Amino acid sequence: MNPPILYLSKVDEDPQEFIDEFYKILCDMGLSTNYNAELVSYKLKDVAQIWHMKWRDNRPLRGELVSWEIVKRAFLDRFFPREMREAKVVEFINLRLGGMSVHDYSLKFIQLAKYAPSLVSDPRDEMSRFMTGVSDDLQEECHSSMLHDNMNIAHLMVHARRFEEARAKRKDIDSKRARSFDGGATKDSLGIQDKPKFNKRFSNQAPSKFPKARDGRVSNPKFHKGVSASSPT
Repeated sequence: MNPPILYLSKVDEDPQEFIDEFYKILCDMGLSTNYNAELVSYKLKDVAQIWHMKWRDNRPLRGELVSWEIVKRAFLDRFFPREMREAKVVEFINLRLGGMSVHDYSLKFIQLAKYAPSLVSDPRDEMSRFMTGVSDDLQEECHSSMLHDNMNIAHLMVHARRFEEARAKRKDIDSKRARSFDGGATKDSLGIQDKPKFNKRFSNQAPSKFPKARDGRVSNPKFHKGVSASSPT
């Protein structure tokens, strides 16, 4: 295991996350709380390291071992004061799905939940808190799933993500069907408009076997021929 390194000179660093991750890793390694306090100094760099050196040198009893809770409290009071922690709690309470995907919303929920442990201490409360931030149709879909005894926040997040993916697929299929229908309707309307033009064009053309009218009179070659034959010379 490789404990995280904290500089406190980078914008995206989270002091609370560093403390939590560092403590979890060292507990998994079976190290004592006193040893944690000593080892944490090796993972502090830049601004964090300068602070730790000053804090260590200004302690009244520098020869005694320092417990983890003492280091943790001093560290958070300096780099993550109460005002910042309370702001994170408010952000967690107001967290909503909005334009995020369910996956991104789930990650944000997990990230902010650690700042409000009292709100998510019970598994049912945690799932209920998660559902308050999602859309109405997703709430309706996942509400029945919460009633199962084996349901937890991880399973609920997976279920919500699968529902979102299935909904997106249905919308895509419906959209393609609508475009296909509109395209067929357009072709039919074009065919209906072209058909009268086609008939009109050919209806105006008289068949060649019928005599043509000339000045309102029908020219009949046979009639003229007969008249010419019977006329006196």
